[in-house]
Amino acid sequence: MYHPTRGGVRGGRDQFSWDEVKADKYRENYLGHSIKAPVGRWQKGKDLHWYARDKKQKGSEMDAMKEEIQRVKEQEEQAMREALGLAPKSSTRPQGNRLDKQEFTELVKRGSTAEDLGAGNADAVWVHGLGYAKAPRPWEDPSTLASSQKEDADSARLPADTSGVKTVEDGPDDVERDQKKDRREERKPAKREKEERHDRREKRERHEKRSARDSDDRKKHKKEKKEKKRRHDSDSD
Repeated sequence: MYHPTRGGVRGGRDQFSWDEVKADKYRENYLGHSIKAPVGRWQKGKDLHWYARDKKQKGSEMDAMKEEIQRVKEQEEQAMREALGLAPKSSTRPQGNRLDKQEFTELVKRGSTAEDLGAGNADAVWVHGLGYAKAPRPWEDPSTLASSQKEDADSARLPADTSGVKTVEDGPDDVERDQKKDRREERKPAKREKEERHDRREKRERHEKRSARDSDDRKKHKKEKKEKKRRHDSDSD
């Protein structure tokens, strides 16, 4: 009779969270998302309610600003002393802006991240590259040895004699493949020589055609010149 209210009733207010809205694809459809669920580096550490502040608090804001400037100067002086070796290095220095819970979850999530959905978070899919796992040795059975047993076997049990390892012999297919390769190598010089003869013949034919065309042009030009001279002589008479 007095058990707690079932989840999801009354509009689901008990299941709503602004942190989940940050990674939502349609977060811009929520009223107040720019203040309740800000996404972006420029919004971190900023006063998002500056428009609702009382203007009479300007004096206190100036004092807070002066204190912040003084604190920054002290931190810079301390950092300079640490760099010069005049003061021990402090390990409690803040390392920039820390990720919130939602950003950390999106960062370590496998598969598509919130960046694909438009949330602006970085893609952090872990990909196993070359050298991630050790290859099984010839004297080991990868199906029966565990990863820890393999490491022990690498250091404790080494092959005493590797002369008994079987070598792959050349079969009939390999011999036939080698013979075909040798025949191709033998045919290469003849084929190359044939191509060179063909190229020389084409060059010679092109040269002959060009010379014949030039001779025809010269003959035509001489004929036109003679005809023009003869016409000029007849006109002068």
